[in-house]
Amino acid sequence: MKNIKLLSVVALAIFGATAASTVVSADPLLDQQTGSSIEFDNDTTSIVTPTDPEEPGKPLPPTVDPTHPIVINPVPSGALAIAGQPDGFDFGSHKIGAADIFGGGIKTYAQVDRPNETRKQGLEIHDGRIDKDDWTLTAQLSAFDSGKLTGSTITIENVKTLSQFTGQEPLLVQGATTTISQTSAVDFMKADPKAKGDTSAIWDNFSDVKIHVPASEITKGAHNATVDWTLVAGAN
Repeated sequence: MKNIKLLSVVALAIFGATAASTVVSADPLLDQQTGSSIEFDNDTTSIVTPTDPEEPGKPLPPTVDPTHPIVINPVPSGALAIAGQPDGFDFGSHKIGAADIFGGGIKTYAQVDRPNETRKQGLEIHDGRIDKDDWTLTAQLSAFDSGKLTGSTITIENVKTLSQFTGQEPLLVQGATTTISQTSAVDFMKADPKAKGDTSAIWDNFSDVKIHVPASEITKGAHNATVDWTLVAGAN
């Protein structure tokens, strides 16, 4: 009611009214206000099971096969979190000779296939925040526990992205093939600020993941490392 009175005064001034106009003060006996408020925040208490990375938004089966090539992480409903990551990259065991090592160059080995596995490998991000903020997923290959194979890289080819909501697929920063190095973290996937709910990046074949090792760094024995995935929240 007060806003209407003020607008009326302005209108009279614009049209050059000569009569003096005043705003009548509210009568405390007749005009009172009741404050109203509401508040929203991200739900960080309700824990949810991520949906199917191959069909984001579709519930997973009640019992997830323990051999599933993506580790599923229950996450808070309103959180930003890595809801699933590859269960491991196994590049197998290989017989090599001195000529392989001293011949130089880079030796490439594909991830071992899993012929009985019908599910695809990949990652899933859950963004249940109400904030219109984006995020970036980075990846870095650690040093090997043997102290060897320095300079190795891992590539993931033929990656495609999926989203729970149409038109909100995340972006692959390096394109369909990502190179992950030991030097520093690289951007793997970046969200559109609207990419809420569950989004994923998957690849069709286990052999789409390859390791590239400098021949001169190869030594006998087992070598173990990790690919470290880090989700960075950003404001848009």
